[in-house]
Amino acid sequence: MANHDRANKDGFKAPEPEELDTLLPAYEVKQLIACGGMGAVYLARQKSLDRNIALKVLPREFRRNPGFRERFEAEAKAMARLHHPNLIGIHDFGEAGGYLYLTMDFVDGKSLFHSARGKAIAQQTAARVVLGICEGLAHAHKAGIIHRDIKPANILIGSDRKPRIGDFGLACHADSNEESGINYGTPHYAGPEILQDPSQASKRSDVYAVGVILYELLTGEL
Repeated sequence: MANHDRANKDGFKAPEPEELDTLLPAYEVKQLIACGGMGAVYLARQKSLDRNIALKVLPREFRRNPGFRERFEAEAKAMARLHHPNLIGIHDFGEAGGYLYLTMDFVDGKSLFHSARGKAIAQQTAARVVLGICEGLAHAHKAGIIHRDIKPANILIGSDRKPRIGDFGLACHADSNEESGINYGTPHYAGPEILQDPSQASKRSDVYAVGVILYELLTGEL
């Protein structure tokens, strides 16, 4: 995966790998993979098991958000129980230096955004990719977890060419009515109900986003 800018348009500056090495001595943080509004993702090595993992670090202000930490922990535990070939597995979570963090499977590949942006792909390939996304989402939905931000940038295509859904940082339990003050979704992929009232996000919102992705894969346009 290619390195991304350390600071994003929302003003979040990703910590340096050296800082995270000090805060998280169980890991060797190798490089920044991506940086977005919900945090930064790094390639790291888990020293005890000598394996590569993905480390996601959330902005410090999320820790200060009332109720966010409690919900973050509950959701991390729920997502860690999900095991599906089309989902990126969660290994661990915690807090270090004021940063909430998650460790996840590392997928050696590209996001769907970088693989298919601006070009139509074969119908059979599009169907295979979207079917994999649907199967992963169905597994999460069955466990009561909504993603809330399905988009090509959050779908990773590994070396086995299977799509895997990642970045459940916006996820919530389907029966949760708690409002965190965070705006959910990405405008081009967010259903009308999310744009009008983010608290109305539901399983249908994820399905809507998958429909947008299918259209984009078949036509090369949003």
